[in-house]
Amino acid sequence: MRRKLAFTFIMVAAVLFALAVYLLVLMRNNGKEYQQRILSQQGYDTSLLAFRRGNITDRNGTVLAYSEEVYNLILDPSVILYTSNPQKPEPNREATVDALVQVFGYSRDEINAILDEKPDAPYVRFARQLSAEDRDRFLQYQTEYNTAKDKNKKKLHQDKVTGVWFETEYKRMYPYDTLACTVLGFSGAESAEGHWGIEEYYNSSLSGIPGKVYSYISPEGDYESVTEAAVGGYTVVSTIDYNVQKIVEEEIANYKQKHEYKNIGVIVMDPTSGEILGMATDKVYDPNDPMDFSAVVSDEELNAMTDDERSALQNSVWRNFAVNDAFSPGSVSKELTVAMALEENVIEPDTTFYCDGSETVQGQTIHCHKLEGHGAMDVTGALMQSCNDALMNIASRLNAPTMLKWQRLFGLGSRTGIDLPGEATGILFTEENMSLIDLATCSFGQGYSSTMVQMASAYCSILNGGYYYTPHIVRQLLDENGNTVKTVEPELVRTTISESTCEFLKQAAYETVQSGGGTRAKIKGYTVGGKTGTAQKYPIEEHNYVISFMGFTPAFNPKLLVYAVIDEPEHEDTTVSSSSAVELERDIMKRIIPYLGIPADAATN
Repeated sequence: MRRKLAFTFIMVAAVLFALAVYLLVLMRNNGKEYQQRILSQQGYDTSLLAFRRGNITDRNGTVLAYSEEVYNLILDPSVILYTSNPQKPEPNREATVDALVQVFGYSRDEINAILDEKPDAPYVRFARQLSAEDRDRFLQYQTEYNTAKDKNKKKLHQDKVTGVWFETEYKRMYPYDTLACTVLGFSGAESAEGHWGIEEYYNSSLSGIPGKVYSYISPEGDYESVTEAAVGGYTVVSTIDYNVQKIVEEEIANYKQKHEYKNIGVIVMDPTSGEILGMATDKVYDPNDPMDFSAVVSDEELNAMTDDERSALQNSVWRNFAVNDAFSPGSVSKELTVAMALEENVIEPDTTFYCDGSETVQGQTIHCHKLEGHGAMDVTGALMQSCNDALMNIASRLNAPTMLKWQRLFGLGSRTGIDLPGEATGILFTEENMSLIDLATCSFGQGYSSTMVQMASAYCSILNGGYYYTPHIVRQLLDENGNTVKTVEPELVRTTISESTCEFLKQAAYETVQSGGGTRAKIKGYTVGGKTGTAQKYPIEEHNYVISFMGFTPAFNPKLLVYAVIDEPEHEDTTVSSSSAVELERDIMKRIIPYLGIPADAATN
């Protein structure tokens, strides 16, 4: 047994010895090759390169938002403090700190504190969003310092300015400051995420793809890197016209100087396509600095706010009243009620009514705005005088399912699909809960709620012959080279009413401006159609109103629609007039018409 064990031990030892000799020979002949193979398989972390967020332009190419290249100043303490000579610790520290202080004016104590706190850190972001000029000034200083020589061509400085580099980032810029702020929204620099408006809705299109830098050891043992370039986001070409938008905002600003109110909204549309040419509210902020609320509250008030109060403030300033809020539309909806009745054949254009100032429905008296009554009138007269009594009579010939069917057909009570975030739906009755009283009040725009964009889109279908288009605010997406990636064509969703009904309603709207409740909307040389609106807000006893005017021109071949809404305007009585909304709409339209080149179509008006 001992001999067998000894023999086995000798054999194992011989094999191990032979293997050791073989490995030594292999390492001597091929060691460098194997070492390079092992090193080449060692992975290194990749670093990301920022992408450029796409531009937003108006319909004519005017840039409303773009991304400017800026630079983050990065400190590498592990390099700044590195020394290969123990006798001379941190040889480059003083030169590098001096450079940062002299070029940028940074605090020497702050820089030294970071170096002491994080001596081994390879990456410390010290400053953000420096300009190219700032970066170049430092790089020039660094080059001149590190390469400086005396007259004998000997280096002046044994130490170096080192361990400082610049990381590319992009800063979102809005060259026209507050213009179209509630339409554009805003975007943060680091996250490149859009918030509100086009920036949010089209975030995935505006966002590009980050680039990458891969670092590795090559098979030859060399340190190498490969850069995968970032891909920029698409340019979003909006339907907004810069000049139309500017006119709308200027006229809202003029109104603000003279009147008190809660909210204002204006929509300018092309009724033939559903394109939004202009959209604005009275709420104004600068997307370049969206957290600046100094125009609304003082710094003391802002600092005293709770988180919930601050959030409510942000929401009130950033939201788009024309899209995000629903309210009772009031009398502008009367044309819709007449359209329903004509299409259902329960009235004819020459049907007459008698207004005695009120109607009693299920024991409840509902008044016309003219308490003494309008007397006898036909359908056109009912619209011209905005008679609630006549409209309630018309509604009595319908029923709840029919009223609701047509409201839905006109797009009320559901999102229009406009390409902006946070669209409200509004609230309609249902077949089960709509009473006869509700049917009566709905006929003149009370009891349900809709948004501005819903009502404007419904009107467009009346003006273009009965075609309901999805309202939209973007026309095209372009790549970095200007090539068209996508074209947003007008989207026909459905037909609403017959052409004959459309023609009747346009004529009635024209008569309303000529000699009815909308005479203040007249513009010399042009046929203008329109409908006033006044809706009482709940609770009724507070006597708050929403007033509005829906105007269009030319009256019989409309190319332009302007819808102006004023929420809770100042008033001294328990009733309120829609006249200031009419005047706001007129002042806007009067300036837009010549800009768009709409030809005059009436010698006098």
